[in-house]
Amino acid sequence: MEITFKGKTITLDKELTLYDTLAITFAHILHQQHISYVFVSGYVALLFGRSRVSEDIDMLVEHMSFEKFKDLWDALSADFYCHNASDAQSAYNEYLEQNLALRFSQKNMVIPNVEFKWAWNEQQKHALEQRWSVILNSHELSTSALELQIAFKIYLGSDKDIEDARYLFTLFREHLDLTILQQEIKDLHLSFPTSKKKLGW
Repeated sequence: MEITFKGKTITLDKELTLYDTLAITFAHILHQQHISYVFVSGYVALLFGRSRVSEDIDMLVEHMSFEKFKDLWDALSADFYCHNASDAQSAYNEYLEQNLALRFSQKNMVIPNVEFKWAWNEQQKHALEQRWSVILNSHELSTSALELQIAFKIYLGSDKDIEDARYLFTLFREHLDLTILQQEIKDLHLSFPTSKKKLGW
């Protein structure tokens, strides 16, 4: 795996996983529809080589009108199906507008799937606004900023999340802005010394 940095763009060349292929295919449709999104949570660690099992890829998406969402739904329907809604209207009104996630899988598959939801709260909107670009084998993906991703994983606090945070911190230590990381941790009301101890920093 080869990784290079330039500002908020990471160029990554590696052997693609099933998760990567799913993310690339889904993101390509969002790009075609001019929709802002960001991949978050466990997939960010998986993208950069962490080895663990996950059933889904989490993403936050800009809030949009029903008309724009309907265009996206129609574009997705060629390659994907939705697990929990049969039509665009119910998907929009009964799930997304109620702050509930939709799940999409490629046809003839169940796992992994994409967990798709609006960026509703300030933290989610912050992740969307501060997203980074990852060029994966010439395919463009948008991910949450590494500092925000690490802080959020500490905030979640499970063993799996802490290991994700430790993995990303160790891999990207030289490229992280520690001032921003500490501010993100502070904004999530975490104790940085305690977090350092849990991470083994």
